[in-house]
Amino acid sequence: MTSDTMAPSETRRREAGSAFVISILVLFVLSVLGMALMLTTTTEKDIAINYRWGEQAFFNADAALEYGKNELAAHLLNANDFAAILPPARPDVTVTDSTQPWGAGHPDPGACSPTANGCRDYQYFADRCPPGGGGPCVRVYVGRVLTRVDGSLAQYDFRMPLASVPGDLDGDGNADVEGTVTLWVRRPVSGGQDYGAPTPALPGGRHDRVILTAEGTAPGAQGAGAGRSVSVRRLEMTIRPASAGVEGDQYSDTSRASDTDQRRGSYDQVRSGSLGTP
Repeated sequence: MTSDTMAPSETRRREAGSAFVISILVLFVLSVLGMALMLTTTTEKDIAINYRWGEQAFFNADAALEYGKNELAAHLLNANDFAAILPPARPDVTVTDSTQPWGAGHPDPGACSPTANGCRDYQYFADRCPPGGGGPCVRVYVGRVLTRVDGSLAQYDFRMPLASVPGDLDGDGNADVEGTVTLWVRRPVSGGQDYGAPTPALPGGRHDRVILTAEGTAPGAQGAGAGRSVSVRRLEMTIRPASAGVEGDQYSDTSRASDTDQRRGSYDQVRSGSLGTP
């Protein structure tokens, strides 16, 4: 045997070393793929949970909006308007610019600060400023928490978990939804003042328009985030008492266009026959 010739046993030993290196590389690749799959699965799980909480918060807000409409209807039946629950009309809703602190242009000067535990009146506001910045800006607050007919507040605040039952819509002490709800009412903004501000013709102002804001939250987080909502949704609608109103277009049969430019008047006119047979 020459020096250039390797024994079969030595060749097998070298081949065994290569197999070990290949095994390590394959194991590394499989580990990376496993971790990537685990990360993807965890991310998909988080997305599904967030979507679920988002939907839960939306449906809570939607349920609260319907409940709030019923409460407003009860107030309307009691007093024929919303004066008992609406904040006083501001004759001027403008502020010099968006840097002014909470309280500027506030509807109720004596209202509690939203930094206090349990106070959610005017907790949020938005400034509508001219394009390009500067001022003056119209400051719109989310409003006053809705007072139920029985005098209780339609709200839940995570800072005072013992003050009310989470998810209690009607104030009876029982949870109606899985999560929490809060309802606010405010006046619509008309130009630079609130709708319904007193005028010489109506010194008492108008109280027949209300914007209802419903907030729904998903069940609270656990662990370090216990008690705080994990998802929030807010819905709004404008409500006014039912009136005669104006109907839509005069309807024709399906073989012709329904928009005939023949407008109906009020329901009273139709009932009285002043517009002819509908």
